[in-house]
Amino acid sequence: MGPLTMLLFGCGGAPPPPAEQPEPARPEEPAPGAEPTPEAALGVEAPEAEPAATTPSAAPRRDDSVPDDYALMHGDCVDLGKQLTALTRTEQVAALSAKLTPEQRGETEKKIDAVAATLGEQYAQACEQNVGKHVDPRSLKCAFDARSVRAFEACLNAPPPAK
Repeated sequence: MGPLTMLLFGCGGAPPPPAEQPEPARPEEPAPGAEPTPEAALGVEAPEAEPAATTPSAAPRRDDSVPDDYALMHGDCVDLGKQLTALTRTEQVAALSAKLTPEQRGETEKKIDAVAATLGEQYAQACEQNVGKHVDPRSLKCAFDARSVRAFEACLNAPPPAK
């Protein structure tokens, strides 16, 4: 027989018997007195949890902590100035009278923006004098998390914690 004949005969005939399918896993019976899960009550299998290695929370975490001997950097001053600008603007706009016309409100907000930006820039420039000096990292975090100008100032003007 030639290869072609074997090929033709090899394709004919009965198909191979189906491979045995493994029996689906049955959910474990709950312990006596335990309430069944909603999936078990409906006869539905709960999806299996994915391995921990593929979940985002299992990814190696970046250490964002700031060392105790942290020195103030230029970027910190810029960001603190931006934070002060944003807080000042938010507080001043919130304090505007509801009686202002839309035109008056728009003009007033432009002035507030200018003044807030100036305050933020002035703060950032004054901060630059302290670049390279050691600062308490908790006071910086406090200032960045502050929700008011008063809280911002309190964070940066607080006495250092006793050791």
